Amino acid sequence: MRAMTAEETGAVISRCKWATICTVSEDGEPYAIEATPFLMDGRHCFMINPRGGTWKNLRHNNRVLLKYTMASPALDFWAGVSCRGAGEFVLDGATLREGWRLLGEVMGADYSEAARRFERYTDRTPLFCVTVEETTGRCSALKGAPLDLPA
Repeated sequence: MRAMTAEETGAVISRCKWATICTVSEDGEPYAIEATPFLMDGRHCFMINPRGGTWKNLRHNNRVLLKYTMASPALDFWAGVSCRGAGEFVLDGATLREGWRLLGEVMGADYSEAARRFERYTDRTPLFCVTVEETTGRCSALKGAPLDLPA
């Protein structure tokens, strides 16, 4: 087991189709949800419930931990990346449309109807973006050995 390089953490992030978004409630209780990530303008973004637990928690504390993980079924390969930063829900219509388009690229789907539906709202948005300030990662590769990501 060893620490990952910036290149390796980037490779894991770009290949993960699922990530965990961790926040803390006003009472100090941890809260986590899973969602499909996509990168936009250097930020890690998701489409999530615009009035759910993450939204409630961000009203008092915008600090977020994102967790990206990969593992083989036999656990002979694993990698975990943690990204810490500040999260926000983005209301801008053009940015929201671009977010739906990018999520569609990741998922192989057309979300243009969802984009049109949410454009009508001026007080809520599902587009959640995190500006990452620190990234760390650990993996199963031995010291000095390359991290061979599964195909």
